Amino acid sequence: MIHLNEDQRRLWKLAWPAIMGNISQTLLNLVDMMMVGQLGALAVAAVGLGGQVSWFMMPIMAAVATGTLALVARFVGAKDDVNATLALEQSLYLAFLLGIPVMFFGWFLGDDILRIMGAKPDVIALGYKYIKVIFAFYPIRFAGFTAFAALRGAGDTRTPMKLGILMNVINATFDYLLIFGKLGFPKLGPVGAAWASGLGITVSFLIGLYLLWSGNLVLRFKPSWSFHLDMAKRILRIGVPTMVERGIFSFYNLLYMSIVTRFGTLALAAHQIGLRVESIAYMPAFGFNVATSALVGQSLGEGNPEKAERTVYEALKMVGIFMGFMAAILIVFPRYLVMPFISPNDPNYGEVLRLASIYLIIVGISEIPLGWLFVLGGALRGAGDTKTPMYITATSKLLFRIVPAYLLGFGFTIGLIHFEGLGVIAAWIAMSLETFTTAALFWWAFKRGKWKYVKV
Repeated sequence: MIHLNEDQRRLWKLAWPAIMGNISQTLLNLVDMMMVGQLGALAVAAVGLGGQVSWFMMPIMAAVATGTLALVARFVGAKDDVNATLALEQSLYLAFLLGIPVMFFGWFLGDDILRIMGAKPDVIALGYKYIKVIFAFYPIRFAGFTAFAALRGAGDTRTPMKLGILMNVINATFDYLLIFGKLGFPKLGPVGAAWASGLGITVSFLIGLYLLWSGNLVLRFKPSWSFHLDMAKRILRIGVPTMVERGIFSFYNLLYMSIVTRFGTLALAAHQIGLRVESIAYMPAFGFNVATSALVGQSLGEGNPEKAERTVYEALKMVGIFMGFMAAILIVFPRYLVMPFISPNDPNYGEVLRLASIYLIIVGISEIPLGWLFVLGGALRGAGDTKTPMYITATSKLLFRIVPAYLLGFGFTIGLIHFEGLGVIAAWIAMSLETFTTAALFWWAFKRGKWKYVKV
């Protein structure tokens, strides 16, 4: 029997619902890709790349969500229910309003982004149809994500888990109905996956809003239907550096995906499949990220930075064990993890299987430092120190991922030195090595200790 100390129990109590909720979301993404994969490599590439474009908008959503979690955690730790409720209300307004321009961005510029990323015309045509539907639901998606962040900051990770599972069940059901046109529903192909996602997001948000409004949760939504400028400023003062950080990351990811895309459709399809498989592996890291953020914020709200620091050390130990186990699975069984995502009838089956398996082995090596990165980043952001992660991301991703991926992937000539390039595999090696450098920089920032004295 495993015996946990008090700090470990507190972490696990918050972490496991977050892990389960995100496992359900990741499983849904895997089901999406499995179903889309039956339509061929073109569909996989189009949906995968369209999903990447969608992900580029996450920095805006993260700005409100991060500020909300940090503030709510502080208020709950200080037993200030009035301000915790006010922070929830203002964050919902901000999130929904920010989602509107993002929606229009996808509608009018989605195809241009795909073109900039180097996608082929057939991938652009299909991917843009997918993007237009996904972006239509962004105002609701932003508001729902922020509500979940507020609940997690207050120590309630079970409600987001339950609503997330409900969302995923709806999504998976309509995936089947709309992708393949079953039970009288139209056959929409990859675009059906986008509609299924939007329906799941909407139903989950509406139920969550009702629960918050009814007062059945740890927080209550009491609409005043007006902006409280001071609270909105506090949310954004914490969150904007996270938006900049995620924006930098998204821009770098755009550059990185452009590099991968230029190695061809098969390399892109393998990359997207590998990402989907790996996403289930880092779910434990996400759970401990959420738990650490909430508990660090609450401990600082109580005026107890030593408790916050002790919590982080315990989280590092626990996430290391979980991520070590996941790493072993990725490295030992890569082919079996990839097979469900490719149709054996696809003429490119063998090459995509080979490349995606290599991807999983390479990223498997860096799963433990990835877990540490999640925990340390969560600790800093939960404390309200969002500027340090911004600086680290701006430096590490460029110097240790983008530049090596390009030079080692495509090759270079400097004087008498000529390097042919290793193709897409070099890009994956660079990504894995960059995880180590970023984790080391986050550790340095944590040990420096300035996060203990951040005012929110």
